[in-house]
Amino acid sequence: MEDMKVQRIDWNTDQYRACLELRDQVLRQPLGLSIWDDPWQQEQHDIHICATLDKDTIGVLLLRPLDSQQLQMKQVAVSETARGKQVGKKLVELAEHIAVTEGYTTIMLHARENAIPFYEKMNYLSIGEPFTEVGINHRQMIKHFS
Repeated sequence: MEDMKVQRIDWNTDQYRACLELRDQVLRQPLGLSIWDDPWQQEQHDIHICATLDKDTIGVLLLRPLDSQQLQMKQVAVSETARGKQVGKKLVELAEHIAVTEGYTTIMLHARENAIPFYEKMNYLSIGEPFTEVGINHRQMIKHFS
């Protein structure tokens, strides 16, 4: 997928709305939920990363600053047609690059149980006990940067 672009985007743009649509399809609709019921307006201060191929949005990730040192990775989604093609890896790599460049030392996330192996390959460590979020088993995971 050499034509794929992974880049930081601005909140409340057409590209951001396309990312909301993808998040809705991948993360919310399968649970009988809607992204439009989420308080996505609070995302205006988050860091938004989008993967596109041609004009199609194929991946999304956001980073929420928790304090001056730590970010929370949230809402990671890859379209069904783009899975297995390194899209998630490229999203996480850019997120980590941004984190380090902007002086953060830690990324924390809540991984759905089926995504834990992906994050382990990216050197994230599970901490704490499993928990349920939006009706799905999760684990908190963390990665520190020096």
